[in-house]
Amino acid sequence: MDVHAPHHPIMSAKEFLVPMLAITIGLLIAVGIEGLVELHREHKLVKEARQTLHDEIAYNSQAVQKAVPDIEAEKTAMADNIKLMTRVAENPKDKEAQKASIQAGFNLVGLRDTAWKTAQATGALAYMPYDEAQRYADIYGAQQAFSDQQTKLLEDEAQLMGVFAKTDFGHGDVTPDVAWVVLERFGTWRGHLMFLALAARLTAANDEAFLEGKEAPTTMSEQMSN
Repeated sequence: MDVHAPHHPIMSAKEFLVPMLAITIGLLIAVGIEGLVELHREHKLVKEARQTLHDEIAYNSQAVQKAVPDIEAEKTAMADNIKLMTRVAENPKDKEAQKASIQAGFNLVGLRDTAWKTAQATGALAYMPYDEAQRYADIYGAQQAFSDQQTKLLEDEAQLMGVFAKTDFGHGDVTPDVAWVVLERFGTWRGHLMFLALAARLTAANDEAFLEGKEAPTTMSEQMSN
């Protein structure tokens, strides 16, 4: 906005106030338009963030739900491994146990977080109500806990491979000493699978509640047994 000084001396209050009033109104209009533009930008930013977050959470929800049966199967397989190694440790002459096979595989589930990171980077979360932003933080926090728990299985497998290499496991009968070492690794692995199962169910429940417009669960437990 251009502001020009009067071309002649001001002779009255009216001549002074009218230009000042015009300038004030013009400034208010300019500020108002700028505010409306910014408000529209913020509204658009939040709207897009909500949609991409919803789609990403829906994708992750399906991925985790599909993983739950696999995790339960892996828990069962690890429990069988523990029973088998216990038989070998307690009775190394048990030929049936010595010839039996162990199952030590697992599947990794990749979850997406691009929409979450984008909402943080663009500041979209700052324009949302606190409770809404916190809900997203809780959902992605649970998903991160699930992903972190999965990485522990990679370490479990690496540790077990180290034991196999050191003891020449699988070549000839397994001695009680080796069986007890393997049992310890299996026990740790099984514990991580139990925590992973809990993380999966918590993540799935959080995601499902959000997608259905319900309150998130506040408690969840996993049965621990020998």
